[in-house]
Formats: sequence, structure tokens, C-alpha cells
Amino acid sequence: MILRRLLPAPGDELDVAAPGARDRLLEWYAPEGAEGIRCNLVVTIDGRAAGGDGLSDSLSSRTDRMILGVIRESADAVLVGAGTVRAEGYRLPSRAPLAIVSASGRLDGHRLAPREGAPPVVVLTTAAGAERVAASLGVLPHRAVVVAEHSFSISEAVDALRGLGLRSLVAEGGPSVIRSLLEADLLDELCLTTAPRLGGRALPLLGEGDAPLTTWQRTQLLVDAEGLSYARWSRAVPA
Repeated sequence: MILRRLLPAPGDELDVAAPGARDRLLEWYAPEGAEGIRCNLVVTIDGRAAGGDGLSDSLSSRTDRMILGVIRESADAVLVGAGTVRAEGYRLPSRAPLAIVSASGRLDGHRLAPREGAPPVVVLTTAAGAERVAASLGVLPHRAVVVAEHSFSISEAVDALRGLGLRSLVAEGGPSVIRSLLEADLLDELCLTTAPRLGGRALPLLGEGDAPLTTWQRTQLLVDAEGLSYARWSRAVPA
């Protein structure tokens, strides 16, 4: 599969199956700073974050999954909501720890399995939730981090991760986590894959209802022969 780079350097091409392709993608997707938060998502043309089967993976491609791995490799932790872990059937990242936001600590129904070399799962939760985390995850290596006694904000969750030395984060959903980061003015970059599809499950990128209106600028755009586009968007600096 050939990726054509339209921005910022028109004319660049990359065969993702060629030796050294991953290293090139690591350069193209290098984060802007050591402490930023970016989200990585795949959506339909009309902004749905899941395909007809209710899962995001049905919108993805081999190239999209390769880019996912590259973005994860540049992060200190992968941030995700508990509902997404249950729905998507997550597999543990090989390098960065999976950081799950769950005030209740209820992770029943997850399909996480131990993976050799993978760091322990970090669960950001409450005091009562910590007990449920242990019951839900069992022998899966994990660490329950009590962010607050009862409830907490996404800002407090991020502060807790950075207190553990996990400073560069990539958020992978669900919509409530991405929306919370946006509302808290914590989201620095959006890595968005757009699949050439319309319709599917009613799962908007930022969830239901009004969301903050913000301006973003596209810093990179890749396209492939299957009709998928891969864009990097950064928060626009006010003039």
C-alpha cells in the first residue's frame, strides 16, 4: 500500500510494506512536545466513530493500524474510557501502558489478556472503585490509582498520570473521554483517519449534544488508494 503525503510536503510517497516504513512513519508522526495530549481515532465521512457492527475496527485498515502503533510508540500511556475497553475488545499495547478511566472501577466484560512484555494496566478510579478493579481484572497485571474519594474530572485523571511520570498521552476514546479533554482545554492534537463510508452506528465523534466550538489547523495529510485519509490537526493559535 502506497501512502501519498499531500501536506506538509506534497509529493512524498511511502510504501508501508517496505523496509524502514515504520521508521519513516515515526518521523511523520513525531509529537510536537514531551507533555502533549493527542487523540487518535477513525471515523466515517459523516463523523461516526463506529461502523455498522458498532466497532471502530470495522472502519480501520492495515495502514491505519500501523499508524496506531506508531502513535502509541511515541506516547507514555494510552488513555481510554472503560466503556470503550469493554466494547472494542482491547489488546494491551506492547510498550505504553493502557490507562483506563473508570470512576466505578467496573471493568466486567473486558477482553484484556496478559501480553508478554506489556506494562501493567493503570486504572484511574475512586476509593470504592479500586476494590472493583481488583475483582474485574483478577490476575491481569494492573495498578489501581485512586484519583479521588468519589468522583473526579478528566483534568484530575491526567494530573494523576503525570504524577506517575506518564506525561505524553494518546487518547483513543470513547467520545466522552475525547469530549472531556476538549472541554477541559487539554487536547493538543487530533490524529484522525477518515474512512470512505457514510452511515453506521450513531456514535458521534464527540458524543451527543453541543460541544465547544474550537478552531484547528491541519498540519499533515496522507491518503491511500483505498480512499482513506490520515490527518494531523493541531489547535490553532489565535491571531
